[in-house]
Amino acid sequence: MHAYLRSLALGLALLLPAVPVFAADAPAKTDAAIPNKPTRITERNTPVAVEYEGNDSIGSRLATRVKETLNSSNLFSLTDKDTPKIRILIATQPEFKDRPGVGSAYAVVWVFSQSENILRHYLTREVGVVTPDEINGLAAKLVEETDSLATRYGYLFQ
Repeated sequence: MHAYLRSLALGLALLLPAVPVFAADAPAKTDAAIPNKPTRITERNTPVAVEYEGNDSIGSRLATRVKETLNSSNLFSLTDKDTPKIRILIATQPEFKDRPGVGSAYAVVWVFSQSENILRHYLTREVGVVTPDEINGLAAKLVEETDSLATRYGYLFQ
């Protein structure tokens, strides 16, 4: 028991010099109220248009799902107005002509459109094959890519 008390006393002797250091690091409590001055958050709401070209049901569902996802997001506003916007061009066709419900080959191109009378600026593209089970995942991926491009090329909207 005597050894236990000795080690406890030694431990306290080593820790006591450090206590003022911990007290100095603690923030001083003041009774001053924090000013109630909320700052406006600049929201990013990118105008987007989706243009679809194709004649297969899977591609049509993909384009519709992309529009629905964009429309439900606070980051985008679907528009057909003649304003600066990102255009998502989606083209699809059946992977196999004899079996149109199996899959769809797709090509997606993102362009920036300053106006209807000005040539569009190419941003990026993606091609692939989608099955009916993959439509929701691919639509989410395309919207994420659109968000990434809106962030990267946001200066074009200013």
